[in-house]
Amino acid sequence: MPRVSQTNNPRVMSAARAAPLPKEQQQEALSQKLKAESANVALNALSIVKEKVEEFREQDSFFKYKAFIVAGWVFLSLSTFGVTCARGSVKETGDFGAKLVPVTSRASLTIMNKSEDAWEKVHIVVTDSQRVEWNAFVPRVEPGRDITITPKQLLNASGQAAPSDLRIVGVEMRTEDGNAVLLENGKNLTDAQ
Repeated sequence: MPRVSQTNNPRVMSAARAAPLPKEQQQEALSQKLKAESANVALNALSIVKEKVEEFREQDSFFKYKAFIVAGWVFLSLSTFGVTCARGSVKETGDFGAKLVPVTSRASLTIMNKSEDAWEKVHIVVTDSQRVEWNAFVPRVEPGRDITITPKQLLNASGQAAPSDLRIVGVEMRTEDGNAVLLENGKNLTDAQ
C-alpha cells in the first residue's frame, strides 16, 4: 500500500505568494520581461541575418548576379507600387481637370469637366459659412461638359434642402477616382487652371 505523505513536513514549501505583488512591481516586472524578450528577438534576428550574409558570400558569382537582378526587380516593383498607392485615392485638383465657377448671385455653382475622362459617381460636398455640409450626387459627367448645382439639389444629413441664400465657403468633389478640393475658405483653388 502506498504511503501517504504528511502535510506538516517542514521540507515542503509552496511556490504560491501569500499576497499578489503591488501594481507598481507587477508593471516593472512586465516591462523587464518585455525588454528581455525584445532584446532576445533582436539578437536572434541579427544572428539569422549574419548567417544569410555569410551564406551569400560563399555562393558563386553567377548566383550573385541572379540575386542582384531579382533584388532590383523587386525593388522597382515595390517602389512603383508604393508611388502608385501613395497617390492613392487622393488626386490633386488639377488631376481631375475640374474648373469651379461659383454663381454668387444665385448661391449655386458650376463645375466644368475639362479633362479627357468622364467622372463617375460624382459626389459634391458643399460647406456653408456655418460649417454645415450639403451634398449633391451626379451619376456621370462627360468630358468637356459641366454640371450646375443649385441649393435645391443640395441636401444636408437629415435630407433637408439648402436655403436659397446659402453662402458657400467650401466645395469638395469626390468620385470613384479620388477626391479634390475645389473651394477652400472661400478661395477658388481651380483659378490657376
